[in-house]
This record gives sequence, structure tokens and C-alpha cells, in this order.
Amino acid sequence: MLGKRGDEMVEAAMILPLLILTVLSMILLLIYFFTCLCTQVDLHGQLVREAMTPASVFDIEKKKKETSSKIGGIAELLLKTETEARIYVISGADMIRTGELLSLGEKK
Repeated sequence: MLGKRGDEMVEAAMILPLLILTVLSMILLLIYFFTCLCTQVDLHGQLVREAMTPASVFDIEKKKKETSSKIGGIAELLLKTETEARIYVISGADMIRTGELLSLGEKK
């Protein structure tokens, strides 16, 4: 009966490090996905700020940003994601002025 207790300790000593590494890998993976999300939000904010003061009547703004992270744990991985964002920039005031210019020749 005393030998059984030793078997449990040996099994726990083998499994517990693997369990800890697996949990650590999952946490690091969640941190990577959160970093990707923050990158997307940052790109969106940059494009919205640029769209507030357009330089032309109509334009398409594009930006790219790369996120990479080294994930350790059971297996070591290098994860990379390239985030691309675009926004259609339309100057409402310039479009109204252009429409008024085009309709000057028309008579109502």
C-alpha cells in the first residue's frame, strides 16, 4: 500500500509541468490576440482622425501594420499578423460646392 502513494507523486511530477506549460501557452496566446485587437483599434482610430480633415473631395486611405509575438511554452512559435485597414474619405462640403458648380448652367 505504501508504494501506491509514490506512484501518484511520480505521475504528478510528470504531468504537472506539462499542465503548467499548457496554461502558460494559452495565456500567451490570449495576450497575442489582444495585441492584434489593439493594433486594429489603433489603425481604425488613425484613419478616422485622418478622414476628419480630407485634402481632396474623395480619397481612399490605406494603412498596414504588422503584429508579431514569440509564444513559448510547450512549443515555441513565432506568430505574425499583418493588419490592413482602409477608409473612404469624402469631403461633404467640397462635394456640395462641386454639385452647386455643376448645376449653375441648369435652369430651374
